[in-house]
Amino acid sequence: MTKLIPSILLFLLLAVLALQWKSWPPTAPLAKVGDGSGQSAQPSSTGPSQPIPLEQLKSLEDKDTYASVLERPLFRPDRRPLPPEDEAPEQPSTPETVAELDKVDLTAVLISPAVVSAWIRDPGQPKLVRLRIGDEYSGWSVQQIQEDRVLMERQGEEHALILRDYSKAPPTAPARVPPKQRPRPDRAAPNLRR
Repeated sequence: MTKLIPSILLFLLLAVLALQWKSWPPTAPLAKVGDGSGQSAQPSSTGPSQPIPLEQLKSLEDKDTYASVLERPLFRPDRRPLPPEDEAPEQPSTPETVAELDKVDLTAVLISPAVVSAWIRDPGQPKLVRLRIGDEYSGWSVQQIQEDRVLMERQGEEHALILRDYSKAPPTAPARVPPKQRPRPDRAAPNLRR
């Protein structure tokens, strides 16, 4: 008998759910003729006689009203508007690109009968980049891979990445000396003074 009660309750809940599902979606309440609401007794729908809601929206006010917001944007740290694009200074391409190649380190060179490749490390990227003859890197084309260098060319200009260039090695940081620690007083040791 105790197992029968939960199954009956489950059946009743499923029946109520089925009845609600059958009558879904609920119909909108109809307006009565004498309530003075001004709507007809038909359900609300967008027909040709009713205005479209988007047309009822008011147009935006003039931008002059919001001039203070435009002059001091809320989400910019310096609270100044972005400069126009035509005022942006032009960047010189050649010296900057050569400077980019000076920052790149040639990490490894692999020369075998089947594969000739080199790996370079850009300080701005976490992974090594693998180069083969004919590959492009920052507008430069790899022309040759030798035992100790990679020769790159761009528009007749050549640049060599050297594998071992100790003159450009960064200075090593001085070794840190660990701070001296004071000896801990041993509490278990007996007092030797007499």
